[in-house]
Amino acid sequence: MCMLRVFAVLLSRSAILVLAAFLPFATVAQSKSIDGMMNEAQTALSKGRPEEAVSILRQAINQAPERADLYLLRSRARDSSGKFDAALDDASKYVELKPNDVVGYLNRARIYLSLEKKDKALEDANKAIELAPKDPDAYFRRADIYTEMGKDAEAKADETKADELDKKR
Repeated sequence: MCMLRVFAVLLSRSAILVLAAFLPFATVAQSKSIDGMMNEAQTALSKGRPEEAVSILRQAINQAPERADLYLLRSRARDSSGKFDAALDDASKYVELKPNDVVGYLNRARIYLSLEKKDKALEDANKAIELAPKDPDAYFRRADIYTEMGKDAEAKADETKADELDKKR
């Protein structure tokens, strides 16, 4: 009886070691699955089916909630279907996960504009410029915001700056 118990313990340990050896491969398979879902969502979005993209991305996020790129794409899908509050939630989650990425602030600024929260949009555009002062997209976004605010001189100055930076690319 004692030998059987020892054998069972050894077998359990061996099984754990074998499973542990295959865990990295399971993670790679899951990652490919998530990437595949992201590609499906991008295709759906490009074909004008944002609700389908949101559905696919919901599944992907459930599997990989740490993947910031999934939130960014879902925010764009929700934005394109007019679900601005939900888009803002996803855009903010992206910024939380990648606080130094200019794209997150520019995306969220656009959503704030859709929600007519111009001051918040301006804050995000300014943050994007702070993070990447040579990025023309940040100045173009801020010019759009200034235009919406009726600040034509500021908008023109940012458009000029963006054009200059764009020529240097």
